[in-house]
Amino acid sequence: MPKTQLKKLVIEKFRALNDVEVEFGEHITVVCGKNGTSKSSILGIAAQIFSFEKDYVDGSSLSYRQVAGGLFKSKYSEHFRISDKFDVPGSMLVSIDLVDGYTEKPATAKLELMRRGGSPRPVVRNNSTAGGNSNTSRNFTHPVIHLSLRRLFPIADRDYKVIDFEYLEAHKQAFIGLTNELLNRSSSLATGTGGTISSAVAHGENYDQESVSAGEDNAGQIILALMSFRKLKAEYENYKGGLLLIDEADAGLFPTAQVNLLKILDRECRNLNLQVVMTSHSPVLIEHAFEQSQKFKKNYKTIYLSNTFGDVQVMQDWSWARISADINTRTVTAPSGVTLPTPNVYFEDQEAADFFAALLRRQPIKRFIKPMAEVALGSSNYMHLIQKRVPEFAEKSVICLDADQVAKVAGKGLKTVVILPGALPPDQLIFQHLWNLPAGDKFWQNELHFTRDVFTNAAAEVIREFAMDGSHGDVRVQLDAYTGAEKPREVFKRFYKSPEIARLVGAGAKPYNPWAHWIEGNPEAVNEFLSNFRAAVHHVMRSGFAVDAAKLSPLEVKLKKAKGSQRDDDES
Repeated sequence: MPKTQLKKLVIEKFRALNDVEVEFGEHITVVCGKNGTSKSSILGIAAQIFSFEKDYVDGSSLSYRQVAGGLFKSKYSEHFRISDKFDVPGSMLVSIDLVDGYTEKPATAKLELMRRGGSPRPVVRNNSTAGGNSNTSRNFTHPVIHLSLRRLFPIADRDYKVIDFEYLEAHKQAFIGLTNELLNRSSSLATGTGGTISSAVAHGENYDQESVSAGEDNAGQIILALMSFRKLKAEYENYKGGLLLIDEADAGLFPTAQVNLLKILDRECRNLNLQVVMTSHSPVLIEHAFEQSQKFKKNYKTIYLSNTFGDVQVMQDWSWARISADINTRTVTAPSGVTLPTPNVYFEDQEAADFFAALLRRQPIKRFIKPMAEVALGSSNYMHLIQKRVPEFAEKSVICLDADQVAKVAGKGLKTVVILPGALPPDQLIFQHLWNLPAGDKFWQNELHFTRDVFTNAAAEVIREFAMDGSHGDVRVQLDAYTGAEKPREVFKRFYKSPEIARLVGAGAKPYNPWAHWIEGNPEAVNEFLSNFRAAVHHVMRSGFAVDAAKLSPLEVKLKKAKGSQRDDDES
């Protein structure tokens, strides 16, 4: 189904906003900032772009109504209070970028403050969907509900009366169910109200609409707006989605309800092709939206408006930790007691897991990961799972591939994949390392009596099958020249799993473990791998688990402390 989507506003000038670019999420955008940074102005600009009175493609009139009878549009007087002194013609210029569901094409326009009648008012100009000789100074067709701060007018001060809204009466259980989901309540009744504000509330049998809280009333108005879009979708066969604007969405809602609100809105955005833009000062709501934006970058956006650096600037997808630091004029601090996820690490086989264990033996980061040595899949299987966007492999884990797979991942920007060091698969790599060690090397002088003769006896099949002459050689050269019937990988696996090698690898610390000996002799390759691995773990924590960068700072502190203690252990 084609839908209308607001993509971007470039506010060249309007009040505190100058050369500000705002990109919107396809589902939910949360706008936050200090007082006086024009958060509500962004909602007002978005509301002003659209009207829902005429389909300009087929020329038909649109007379659909919300549940409570209101139009699907917001008058400029409802979202802007125009100053005759400062809001003069020419003081507003906004470039609009959207996708128009009626023409099914990208569209652009300008929003300018012009004098119409007695006072200036915002007017859409240069509407690119107006073809031929049509009037280009017209709004885009799109249903909008703007829930301004007026909805928070105290109940006790309202002109207040009970009204039976026909659609609400027919769908009362749906309204009650959504409200209960939002507020984690078990209300069984619902009542529509009118007067100063048209609204509806869910309540219990032991109280009614006269004694509901401000939060319950706010929840009712938001749910009523969602029900209005449900009603419109059912009635309007050419439905192209809708835009819901909510000023201070968290007003009166406790923290769990704020998170529930985002979950409900996200689901309704999918079901109704809705786009929601809201303002908020709530740390809970902002942080949850930020975490979702790290997982679903197209659907969620958090926009922080800051004047810390002079003119108001847009800080895209800032976490609450950074926003809080800016608002409170302090540096970012990591909360104490932060717990971090433990990403899984996958390998192609046990040989790779053994190599990895030796690489991370003295690395503190191993405390924050979970090697999955018991899971062994081929590189093609892992790549397929990543390409199919299976979260466990594409986002939430690190995949360690053998060195011979470097060409398979080169240039693909796979941030969860790291390549083990060396130019060969681990079993071939350790064979070549030991094959090229002279008989007099100190490695062979060990308490296990693992001499070069013991090694060559364990590796007899490899030496024979691939014609390894002398005491030095390049495995790759021999494999390129190999014409035998055996599968090279199976031959090397049998060598690696022989009792002599298994005993050596299982010995753990040097001087017995050949992996430790290889690592000691290849510091540059090892350091490069460790650097890439740490980057992959950080990426997984940030993107796969939506861990804020500020929360990763305890990891860095722990790593530094652990490194220091290890140094002490090594020196003692």
